[in-house]
Amino acid sequence: MNRLTAYWQVVRLCSMTIGYSLFGLSFSWFDKDHKLFYEHGLNFAKTSLRMANINLVVEGQENLVEGETYVFVANHVSIFDIPAIWVATAPKLGGRIRIIYKRTLQLIPFLGWELMVSPFIPIEREKMRRSVEGINKAVSAIQSGDSVIIFAEGTRSRSGRLKEFKRGGFHLAARAKKPLVPVAIVDAHKILRADSVDIQEGTIRVIIGKPVPPPEQDDRIVERSLMKHLHAVVASMLPEEQQPL
Repeated sequence: MNRLTAYWQVVRLCSMTIGYSLFGLSFSWFDKDHKLFYEHGLNFAKTSLRMANINLVVEGQENLVEGETYVFVANHVSIFDIPAIWVATAPKLGGRIRIIYKRTLQLIPFLGWELMVSPFIPIEREKMRRSVEGINKAVSAIQSGDSVIIFAEGTRSRSGRLKEFKRGGFHLAARAKKPLVPVAIVDAHKILRADSVDIQEGTIRVIIGKPVPPPEQDDRIVERSLMKHLHAVVASMLPEEQQPL
């Protein structure tokens, strides 16, 4: 793809994002149960993948049970991870899935404003008290029937290789008493590499593993053991070039 075409594709995606954000803001004041948000957001996710010429391949949907609520634990390699997981889990969850995101994303015009009124859950990793508030909100969301996605590495892996997990997501799982589902996102880092605007056509594979029971008690040692186990499971689902060094 030449430079001009690459920039034009980015402009199209940004314009589409602004349009969807403004439309979402227009009905947010009366969409109290977020039904419209989830329908609108799922459509946005599908449109994002289609406009970027991304083919989505999903494996393991049979591991999910309709009506169940989960804590998804996924690796994070691309801005397309969220639409990919959203679309991949929609057939079983109806699109009702919340993402935990960095509060600083709210500073992005249009998209950030939509995030502020969305059911998604902001956290501030640098401020423990605010992070606890985010965990509490996530627990409430799960108890009300929404699943939650945790990008357990904390930040996006620029190399595509799996990094170490952070404990926060597993503390959430212990409190929520819901199954954890390992998710491997394969080849998304090849679609849009770090510090680049050149979106490559390609395929993203989302591999949904078998649910793992939550820890029976909210205990730091148990949570760390579960964290190591899930890290090993996600690593085993990834191709060699994305496995940790």
